[in-house]
Amino acid sequence: MTDKKLVYIASPYAGDIEYNTRMAIKYCRYAAEHGVIPLAPHLLMPRFLCEANPEERELGIKMGLQLLALCSELWVFGGRISEGMRREIAEAERLGVPIKHIGEIEMTGVKDMKKYGIWAKRSAASVCGAAEAWLKSDGKPMTFDTYEEAAGKAEALMKNIGTVNVSYYPRPMEQEPEDAPAPSMSMKL
Repeated sequence: MTDKKLVYIASPYAGDIEYNTRMAIKYCRYAAEHGVIPLAPHLLMPRFLCEANPEERELGIKMGLQLLALCSELWVFGGRISEGMRREIAEAERLGVPIKHIGEIEMTGVKDMKKYGIWAKRSAASVCGAAEAWLKSDGKPMTFDTYEEAAGKAEALMKNIGTVNVSYYPRPMEQEPEDAPAPSMSMKL
């Protein structure tokens, strides 16, 4: 058996954790298919550390940075650089670990034509009960070309609308918006 190099996988985690976890798994598979051993601490540390607890999150990041020192390269994935990823990149630069940015084009050979929307979640504490749906404008789901645009709009909604039991999240539109589950919720802007 030949020795394979250990490669640190950096990609977003916070925010839409479910989606970001699926993507991190996809990035690890891509790395493994390219003959390296992927190491993605953000897939491991949240299994026993609480992401919502600032002290535990910081501990997880610090453990990940120590693991980075053992790696031959840092591979950066995703459409945005999170604060945790900035720290990983800075540490790789400090240690002299080569950094490789892997884009969607390189992974698939096709430009990412993904659209992003704003997912609205109403909590069970609401008088109407819990529900989820794409945020709509003029009867159609709002769409954005980049995650950053959707995130900016979601953040503005959280600040300006201030509906107590409703939260807004940027999210890739993986399915046709009209097919998204929304049986009991009508969220319009």
